Amino acid sequence: MKPLTHFKTTKVLRNIFLSLGAIFALVTAAHAQNLYVSAQVPPSHAILEFTPDGTQSTYASGLSFPRGLAFDSIGNLFAAETVEPDDHDLGRVLRFNLRNKVSTVGSVTNFFFEGLAVDIAGNAYVMATDDKSPTLAGTIFKFTPDGDRIIFGSVPGTTTGNEPQQNWGLAFDSAGNLYAADGGAQTIYKFAPNGSRTVFVGPSAFAAGEYPVGLAFDSSGNLFVSIDALSNFSGNDTILEFNPQGVKISTFATGLSFPRGLAFDSSGNLFVAEVNQPELNQPGDILKFPPGGGPPTVFASFSRGRPEFLTFGPPR
Repeated sequence: MKPLTHFKTTKVLRNIFLSLGAIFALVTAAHAQNLYVSAQVPPSHAILEFTPDGTQSTYASGLSFPRGLAFDSIGNLFAAETVEPDDHDLGRVLRFNLRNKVSTVGSVTNFFFEGLAVDIAGNAYVMATDDKSPTLAGTIFKFTPDGDRIIFGSVPGTTTGNEPQQNWGLAFDSAGNLYAADGGAQTIYKFAPNGSRTVFVGPSAFAAGEYPVGLAFDSSGNLFVSIDALSNFSGNDTILEFNPQGVKISTFATGLSFPRGLAFDSSGNLFVAEVNQPELNQPGDILKFPPGGGPPTVFASFSRGRPEFLTFGPPR
């Protein structure tokens, strides 16, 4: 009887977890979601929270190079950050629970953390760049709810000209496949749930000097990609749209200045973190594009500093 009892208990706990996730999804769908933004805002780095009307508040401060953000199915907010003790990187994944208490899910030495995504089971995946690699090769680490750290996959990275390029965003499609932007290789990789890797979009889809950065799927399964041309001039960057087969549909937006994270709201508006050039007194902003494209509006402006990655979630 003990094995049967254990099976029933496990099944009940699983059903409770799934029910909580369903309740969270219903609640967030029924109410307007707030926008959460990782930002470098001197003198501190922070996670900012914006209401639908653009009212800004600071959700978390005192962070170190915060990057990717994502909610799990029960409302915990995960954030990737990198601290730099003793001249080496220490990447960490933080979790803010429903009571806004923060804990460290896991960490890795000598890696800089960028994009982050969470699957339906509550596992957090983070794109980590090896700061000791001459090509900035990337590793995707998976952190389980129990705190285990697993190497889920990798991307090669590469040196373009004399400069190695960064690895950036992560995003899940509706089937549970994970997509990763490898900037240096000008490639977007697709990882099946078992970790097998294929090329979703290769270098031929990008012009010379264009590098994929942020990733986000719309409700139709099309992938939107922010493109950094690594130019010293503003206004040279774009957002591209690819269908579920990896074929380019359109250049969704042009004239951008160093776009990073992307996120769709429940109405299909696309929000873009535009870094701009704060060092040249051109602070960043958050742009809002209507469904189907068209001229954006400025959802939020930064008087100083710059936004990095975005996600939508319930008011905290």
